[in-house]
Amino acid sequence: MTKFPVKIFIFTILSMIFLFKSSAYAETVKIIAEDDWYPYSAKFPDGPKGIAVDISRAAFEAEGYTVDFESMNYDRCMELVKDGEAIGCFDAPRSDEIENIYLWHDEKLYAAEGHFYVRPDFQEKIKTLKDLAGKKVGLTQGYGYGSEIDLNTEMLKEYSKTDTILIQKLVGKRLDIILLWDKCADYLIPKLDVPGQIKAEGPTQSIDLYIAFSKKNPEGQKYRDIFSKGFKKIKENGTYQKIWEDWDAKLKATPADKSH
Repeated sequence: MTKFPVKIFIFTILSMIFLFKSSAYAETVKIIAEDDWYPYSAKFPDGPKGIAVDISRAAFEAEGYTVDFESMNYDRCMELVKDGEAIGCFDAPRSDEIENIYLWHDEKLYAAEGHFYVRPDFQEKIKTLKDLAGKKVGLTQGYGYGSEIDLNTEMLKEYSKTDTILIQKLVGKRLDIILLWDKCADYLIPKLDVPGQIKAEGPTQSIDLYIAFSKKNPEGQKYRDIFSKGFKKIKENGTYQKIWEDWDAKLKATPADKSH
């Protein structure tokens, strides 16, 4: 019987120990995921889920880091990041108001397209943002909509805690117009059983979304740079595109979950 070489045996054992230790001690970064913006990012009983969650996880993993996601209200998570109590939070738009408060990675996570929504009996046309002057426009509290909307003083803005509440207020004739983002609207309108009671109107709005990293947290810059490197890798190796394709297929195949 051939004897197993002692050197190979020792090398195998040491390799297994090294791999175990590497896995056990892999560095973990804690990132806060917005809790109510499905399908981009939302809280579920078994943890955050969404397109942005999967993209963020893949980018960090490309650099050898695991991610511990915590779900939280967008307003609250951005405050924690600003104060240095958290490393990063998504999904954050860059605007003149917050550009210099946070650190931003090199490329946007994605761009979200949005529409103004009105009731079917709305008779006016919205061709530009100037047409919103004097109208009661519903926006979601804490969200950034880009400088053109965030700094607009002519529309009568009314903020609600969630997109769901915005839709309910519009259908209940408490608002004239609301602004919803593409995939969120596609998910929520069937879920709330309001097809036919709400329609898209006016020009499309586009906004770029990021992870906002902390300037005050001592590890904010470090993880911002790590994410930027990992994100570039997943864009180049096809992982990023695959995530979008998987989510598009999932959203087409699965009706809106009324429990969420």
